[in-house]
Amino acid sequence: MSQQAIYLAMTGLNATMDRMTAATNNLANASTTAFKAQQPVFQARPFYGQGLPDRVDVISTEDTADFRPGPLEQTGRNLDVAVNGTGWIGVQAADGTPALTRNGALTISADGLLQTSDGNPVLGNGGTPITLPPLQNVTIGEDGTISGTPLGQPATEITTLNRIFLANPQTKTLKRRSDGLFADQTGQPLPDASVKLQVGALEGSNANPVSMMMSMIENARSFQMQTELVHLAATEGQGQSSPLTLS
Repeated sequence: MSQQAIYLAMTGLNATMDRMTAATNNLANASTTAFKAQQPVFQARPFYGQGLPDRVDVISTEDTADFRPGPLEQTGRNLDVAVNGTGWIGVQAADGTPALTRNGALTISADGLLQTSDGNPVLGNGGTPITLPPLQNVTIGEDGTISGTPLGQPATEITTLNRIFLANPQTKTLKRRSDGLFADQTGQPLPDASVKLQVGALEGSNANPVSMMMSMIENARSFQMQTELVHLAATEGQGQSSPLTLS
């Protein structure tokens, strides 16, 4: 019986550590632009083999995300955009593949490449990175249209240059990549004209620091309880007794 109790507590410890890791990462990203909180998914997996008919492991099978929008912060900066409601901004990941983000803190590199604050090129018409000519000024419309006045032209000469790739795939098809971007598991998402941007604003993280702190406290108490259960089962297996203190 003591072996079963130890095993039960150990599987609980592993699951608790996974929850603590997710909560810690969420708390660390509480101020990251458009961060989506991690939500680990657990599943019971039975062991197979002689002498293991009652052994079941609890493992984290995947990392889902809380897709609720974060709070909007007005910045007044003409290259800051926040997705208004549902939707995503198409970018090119470091490995060259298309990906999705809601980080709308945009900059223009010295080579004219429109990119996020993370350095990911923003995709435009045709799903290719947006490169802009030298400009006197630049504006972004709520539909993602980029306009500006090229250097040397009269200020009244405003030219439409490109349009940010905006998509709105179903959240159940999205998976967080190791670089923090999201990928549509059904393939390349299609542009969606219904997605709108709020210019001069950024979306904040939806990881609530207070909720994350409460989660870490609960996980710490659960970890303590399971650790004491292991100790109790071990001492009973040696013919000793030890009170189990839950605090």
